[in-house]
Amino acid sequence: MQDNTKRGKHALFWMKAVLILFAVLLLQMILNIVGAHFLLQSSTSQYFRVLAYLVGFAIMFNFIFTFCVCIAIFVSTVSFAVNYLSWLHRAVSNLRLLTNMSFSPMGAVVLTCIPFVGYFLNYLIFRDIAKSQEKCMQQNQILKERFPIKFLNAWIIASLLLLVIVIVAPSQLGFLTVVSTMLDVDWVLKILEKILVIVICVLYIKSFSAYIKQERELFQFHTETLFQKRVDEAIRERDIERAIAQLRKSENKEAPKSENSESDQEK
Repeated sequence: MQDNTKRGKHALFWMKAVLILFAVLLLQMILNIVGAHFLLQSSTSQYFRVLAYLVGFAIMFNFIFTFCVCIAIFVSTVSFAVNYLSWLHRAVSNLRLLTNMSFSPMGAVVLTCIPFVGYFLNYLIFRDIAKSQEKCMQQNQILKERFPIKFLNAWIIASLLLLVIVIVAPSQLGFLTVVSTMLDVDWVLKILEKILVIVICVLYIKSFSAYIKQERELFQFHTETLFQKRVDEAIRERDIERAIAQLRKSENKEAPKSENSESDQEK
């Protein structure tokens, strides 16, 4: 069993980076909407006209800013994927040394890498390793708190909702008909998509952080158990060597006595 803490921390770091970048992208979209509102109101108020000029000047750099944020999201996502797959392989390998699992290390990585389908298969894989870890910790009586499976279930529900919003046409979403009279449905959907992406990231970070915490505790327990076994073996070997040395010492003492008794009998 190897320490998987560094891989988990690196994956968690890049996951948080993706979350922050998506939050920035959402904030930028909201500012664009506010800026458009100020532009529409610029003819009625001098105050709004000044703000409209400022917002319009900021929107001039909108494309460059969006491009930079998208590049940062791409780099962060790739870095997260590399660290996450490395962590996933080691996490499954460690658990298979301690308990039974439905997925193999390489199988978990390959299934996760399948385009589109692997995203949802990852839910089954993560659920399996979380249950296996919890079972192992219960058997060793070191489980302090149960894995928050509710966050993982909420993550898959939010992902399915995002999939529906992306695939289904806006005209088929009946709950948006009320909003469509006040706002543009496309803008509402775009904002809702980005909000869901942020929610999905937060839920997965919650689940992932809880698992890493328990994974660290399980590794520490396993390391301490191995160390204690080695100490016990060293003590046992030392006791055996001491017993052998005492036996040889007693045999050496008995040998001269037997020789003396034979010489007395000859006399």
